Amino acid sequence: MNKEDIKFQISQLRLDKIIYGVESVAVNTVCIFVYLFSKDNFIEPASSLCQNMAIVLSIGYTLFMGITNFNRLQKINKLEKLL
Repeated sequence: MNKEDIKFQISQLRLDKIIYGVESVAVNTVCIFVYLFSKDNFIEPASSLCQNMAIVLSIGYTLFMGITNFNRLQKINKLEKLL
């Protein structure tokens, strides 16, 4: 593997980190809106379920994003050492 391939892989991993971060912000924003607006628009059991699912999705995706971005960061560090 030559230096250009390694540089390309590093740049792609960095872009993936940014994309996952932006997706996490988008998912969390949608979950906040669902959580806030489900109080008034549904009957009580559906509202509670919808709010709980929004919280679980928000936390779950944030954890997923954090773990996968940490793995990407480790790969980036390994590739940078190869340069």
